[in-house]
Amino acid sequence: MEESNMAVMGKKKKKTLGAISTASLPDIVFMILFFFMVSTTMREVELLIELKGSDLPTATEIKKLEKKSLVSYIYVGKPLQQYQKTYGTEPKIQLNSSFAELSDISEYILAERSERDGSSVYDDLPQGT
Repeated sequence: MEESNMAVMGKKKKKTLGAISTASLPDIVFMILFFFMVSTTMREVELLIELKGSDLPTATEIKKLEKKSLVSYIYVGKPLQQYQKTYGTEPKIQLNSSFAELSDISEYILAERSERDGSSVYDDLPQGT
């Protein structure tokens, strides 16, 4: 009797793992893809200048913008290495995808406003008497 008990105890059943269901895998992949499509922003302007983290201002307030088209970017910094032969190494102003002078900024802002609002560039200028 002891031998029969030993024989039963000595045999161990091998446990098999159940198969992992991959039925929901496509759903998960598409959710991740959709997340990255929604959260990623494409840069509309090619930077012609170097931006250093220490030179950039830090945010003091956070406010959600209803329309991102209301934002205009003005970059200031040293031209990239490939543009230094033409433009030098002094800091330059970049409006959209081209270098500009300080005097061009007010015209740029007026043009951006009129494009956004659909109004004339001259509507924002003070009226003379």
